[in-house]
Amino acid sequence: SELIKYLNKTTDVADSLLVGYDKRFIPTFPGTPLEIQLQVVVADVLKIGDMEAEMIIFIRQRWYDYRLSWNSTERLKIREHFLDKIWLPDVRIVNLKDARRFEGFGGVNMNIKPTGYIYFSQLVHVTTSCPMDLHRFPMDRQTCFLHFSSFAYDKKLVNFSSSGKKVEVRQHQLPQFELVEAKEIDEGSTGSMSKFTVALSFQRRAGYYILQVYIPATFLVILSWLAFFMESSNIADRLALEITMILSTVFLLDGINDSVINVSYAKASDWFVITSFGFIFMALLETMLVYRLALREGSKSKNPSAATSALEKHLSIVFLKTDDEQAVENIETKLKQQAVLTTEPEDLEYSSRKSSDITINTSEHSTSSRKSCLASRWIDKVCVVLFPMMYVGFNVGYWWYYLP
Repeated sequence: SELIKYLNKTTDVADSLLVGYDKRFIPTFPGTPLEIQLQVVVADVLKIGDMEAEMIIFIRQRWYDYRLSWNSTERLKIREHFLDKIWLPDVRIVNLKDARRFEGFGGVNMNIKPTGYIYFSQLVHVTTSCPMDLHRFPMDRQTCFLHFSSFAYDKKLVNFSSSGKKVEVRQHQLPQFELVEAKEIDEGSTGSMSKFTVALSFQRRAGYYILQVYIPATFLVILSWLAFFMESSNIADRLALEITMILSTVFLLDGINDSVINVSYAKASDWFVITSFGFIFMALLETMLVYRLALREGSKSKNPSAATSALEKHLSIVFLKTDDEQAVENIETKLKQQAVLTTEPEDLEYSSRKSSDITINTSEHSTSSRKSCLASRWIDKVCVVLFPMMYVGFNVGYWWYYLP
């Protein structure tokens, strides 16, 4: 019975307040804008990405309507069917893409104080545009704004201000972002309309990308250095290793771009993978250089001079292998005597000079081959130390610049 009496009394008060009330007119006096205090409560952040933000928010407003004051000590709670009978602010979100208001279940709430101050709250599911700067992706920090303004009333009639309370965020557990700051920005009466802005700053969680991008790219670079420990002549295995690492890096870069919105500039993750690709490509060039040196060495060893071939043929005839050592000595003695008797002095001089030339040519070939071999091995040894030092230096500079 007490509840029935209260409802009847509330209905009577509401009906009496609406007598002669015209909702077409804004409750203000000429020359004085209506002060509307705004407060935004973020009930849940559903999604941040693809240049937009999706969330559920409470939009709370407080203003004064002198036509709705009465003599009492109790506030009046208005039901939803009374909302279309009184004047309401036409608050809109400027950067809104989609919105849906919740009907019932506490979606709309209005209280009127006896002094004429009105408290109005509504629960709204909104999708707003959220421009993002991805230069530092995935170590980036994004700020999404909710820009509030009046749809029809300029700053001479309506002025939005802060309620003095902090922006409340009740639920913000996101897999890729962490809320780091929520604040109000009172823009005042800039331009022809009064504006009010709420800023929500999110820090991207980089753990996923470190596991899926940075660690694999680093391992690919390290694996490419295994070619420095292979023989310089083993070109097939070295090329197979380097080309496999290059293709893996290309696939890795393509996978990154599939997981984030496409932009026309390079992101931080792109620079890391591209630089890693550059290190692998330099290892491939080093492999080709070392192989060229080894190839030059091999071509000289497989094509000796005619003098060297003649010398080997002559020695093979002279030094015949027999089981009787004495017979070998007799043959050598006879050959020497025959050479002395039948050879002219000029022939002896020519033979001596030819033998000397053969010795010199053989010595030069051996020295050249040894230099080529030493050069290829020296390059590999230098790269084993130089490449890791350069890559570590790149990582130090990269993370120092991009880490927040």
